[in-house]
Amino acid sequence: MKINNLRGSDPNRPYGGGRVDVYAHRGSTILAPENTAEAFELALDYGADVLEIDVRLSRDGQVVVIHDARVDRTCNGQGKVADLNLAQLKRLDAGFYFTDLHGVPSRGQSVRLLTLDELFARFPDTRINIDIKDNSAIAAQAVAACIERGGRRTQVNVGSFHAPVLHHFRLTAPDVSTAATQREVAHLYFARRRIRTLPFEYLQIPVSYYGIPLAGRRFLQLAQSRGINVVYWTINSTSSMQSLIDRGVHGLVTDRVDLACRLLGRSRQSRDFGKQGAGPD
Repeated sequence: MKINNLRGSDPNRPYGGGRVDVYAHRGSTILAPENTAEAFELALDYGADVLEIDVRLSRDGQVVVIHDARVDRTCNGQGKVADLNLAQLKRLDAGFYFTDLHGVPSRGQSVRLLTLDELFARFPDTRINIDIKDNSAIAAQAVAACIERGGRRTQVNVGSFHAPVLHHFRLTAPDVSTAATQREVAHLYFARRRIRTLPFEYLQIPVSYYGIPLAGRRFLQLAQSRGINVVYWTINSTSSMQSLIDRGVHGLVTDRVDLACRLLGRSRQSRDFGKQGAGPD
């Protein structure tokens, strides 16, 4: 039986009546170097419930936690992740270009990229949301193998913007919960109750898409009636957070875990990065 892995302590909580999960977007990209252990640890210190991560395959087939197809934006190197082996990727400074909101740089602080296996080992009791960035069946198989190897089938949710990848993952790991593809979201939105079976457990969506509002109460109620979790990305302002919380969403993906956890009254960190979100959602 497939489980809605990221629902939290109460898998049957009603909309508006239960815990809102805070998803740390790449580990809270504004607060620490994205997709690194440092970012994940800081996010958990603030009270994040779920780590949202991105993964790609290295040249030698290792599942590496990184967002971009190239290392250039975040690391002191150049080239595609797919063209570099793990040893080469491990030598890169993953905090080379990062400076936090207080102006403190991470360059030269031994911030390194992680593999998915390493992340599972480092955060054994943490729920993980995995976004597969590579458009290949091999990537889906490799991620499924990591999940099985780490014994994390009930602690992860998997999504991808590449529908064929997600379909292949579902065939490879049918017991692991997945997010809807863009087509599946559209089908649910327009077909409403005519859909009998759903191959996904989660909607991870923006508040609107090409002018179509996806955060209305009727759509949320529809999802509730089908037992689907609805998580919105990427929500960085407190006003947007509060609006969605008031509507009864299941989760918020945010770069500002500090603000979200403070708003929800469960921040465990005293370090202050400011009262308002940095930039638009």
